[in-house]
Amino acid sequence: MIRGIYTASAALRATTLHQTRLAHNLANLQTTGFKQVLTTHQAYELQRLGEYDVEKAAFVRGVGSLEHGLLVPEEIVDFSQGVLKVTDRPLDLAIEGDAFFRVQTPQGERYTRDGSFHRDGLGRLVTRDGYFVLNAQLQPISLPQGPVTVTGEGYILVGDDLVGQLGLAGFPNGEGLARENGNLYRAEEAAPGPPGNATVHQGYLEGSNVDEDAQILEMMRILRLYEASRKTLQIQDQALSGALSVGQV
Repeated sequence: MIRGIYTASAALRATTLHQTRLAHNLANLQTTGFKQVLTTHQAYELQRLGEYDVEKAAFVRGVGSLEHGLLVPEEIVDFSQGVLKVTDRPLDLAIEGDAFFRVQTPQGERYTRDGSFHRDGLGRLVTRDGYFVLNAQLQPISLPQGPVTVTGEGYILVGDDLVGQLGLAGFPNGEGLARENGNLYRAEEAAPGPPGNATVHQGYLEGSNVDEDAQILEMMRILRLYEASRKTLQIQDQALSGALSVGQV
């Protein structure tokens, strides 16, 4: 009976977090460069049941195992390509492939797929939040006045003059990245590699990779699972209350 309460409670926690992540995905349906979060339910690690020898610090006789419902692992970010949308703005840039723009924040170097850039008051290329976009030498990019052209390899020309190259960081399938606020990511493990076969498209922005229909269907499924878990917990609670009442007679 107690086990049933634990199991139902674990399912409620898991489905609540799953709903939160689905809602976050849907809220960012129109966010430039957004990558959806995937959730995979797993069972809690099996607990061994048996006779435990304190001196040996080990089980000496096993009698079985026990599960206690669902858990939700850390979020998994889906780094699949979003659809490229035409804007015709010369400072709107989109990446096709496994690469990221490097930007400088107060917390250090970060990475993004959101290429909605503009010039700041000093002519530097910045993100919508005012972070410096970095070149291949990891320095802020300064743009003199004039028409800007960006090639597929990330070279930047103002008029006929080459002023630099975008600092693109390669993270195949987003491995080694952790999500931060907004569309920023930080490197957790490996240092970024070369951009590989990534191509920069000028006058485009990468749309969110959220599949709206799939997210809505998944939300409906999780809501049904949540309701079933809630009813199960209610039944288990009533049964436990009844058992306690009988024991007090």
